[in-house]
Amino acid sequence: MYQQLGTIKLKSGEEVEAGVIRGPDLTWAPRMLDLLSHKGDPWNWQNAQILQRDLGIDAFFYILHRNGDPFANIMTIEQAGVGHFGHVWTQPEDRKQGASSRLMQLQMAHFRDRGGRALFLGTAFDSVPHHMYAKHGFRCVEAGSGYMAYFVNSREAFAADYFRISDVEIVPLDWSHWPASAALYLWDFPGIVRSVGGKLIGQQSTEGPFLDLLNRANRYAQNQHPAPAQILQAASTAVVGCAMWNWHPLWPDCCLVDLYCHPACWAQAGDLLDRLTLPEAATYLAYADVTCPERMDVLKRAGFRQAGLLEEWVVAEGSSGKRVDVILFAKGRRDEEEGPLR
Repeated sequence: MYQQLGTIKLKSGEEVEAGVIRGPDLTWAPRMLDLLSHKGDPWNWQNAQILQRDLGIDAFFYILHRNGDPFANIMTIEQAGVGHFGHVWTQPEDRKQGASSRLMQLQMAHFRDRGGRALFLGTAFDSVPHHMYAKHGFRCVEAGSGYMAYFVNSREAFAADYFRISDVEIVPLDWSHWPASAALYLWDFPGIVRSVGGKLIGQQSTEGPFLDLLNRANRYAQNQHPAPAQILQAASTAVVGCAMWNWHPLWPDCCLVDLYCHPACWAQAGDLLDRLTLPEAATYLAYADVTCPERMDVLKRAGFRQAGLLEEWVVAEGSSGKRVDVILFAKGRRDEEEGPLR
């Protein structure tokens, strides 16, 4: 569905129409896929999915166009007014005309007007886009980070409402968890090693990693393989925990197991991990840093044994620069056949 948002005047003096496409929209899909084709996969796959299918999420493509020919875009993907901001693009021949900044002014006003709550993005720190986003109210999630967050109300008010841990349930991964997971993994909760398989170390965005999980889930469902993730979801629709698995990129027949939760939800983490169906493998590996003993306790109760120590392996959150230890946990066939791993 397309909605006109008005017209804007470019620096050249040309007036162009601004609007928003809410996916799915089969009329606009071919034009938008062509405009954003430079992204490559998995982003082209993602754009095709949300423009052509009803996935139960709110997908908005804010555009500038000439008679239906789009040349600038900003996308937001949301669940209950929370999610990812991205795909900011202006065709090369239309740059330096103020297209992105003026489109973003309309987009952010529209986001607030329709009840939006929070958006999260990633860009290069101290870059031109970084400064543009800051002018519109985005702030770094930590000092020196290219990951940024925007809250319609205060950060504290958002957290108190969104991370209400009154009612939680364990559910299979679906598209709604792609935008809803952003807040959990970008927040300054304890635990630096959040997903080794997903390359989520410290406060990092799930925009790419959870999209990969969804892509894998789609392929695995067709071949009857175990689902790659289970989600702990709060009544507010927030993702407050995730258990996931990936094949190890180096070691054959070895599976990486990841687990991360909101601090108030580690009591449910054991059940969450139990619900994760793992593939047959010779060895299962998991990592935990010493800032999150709750994660280590859950892994031990699940049969993982300490198999190694990576001393001062990662930098703790904050400005101290202190490095902390990472513990390697393992379990596998030898646990049953030969006793504890040495």
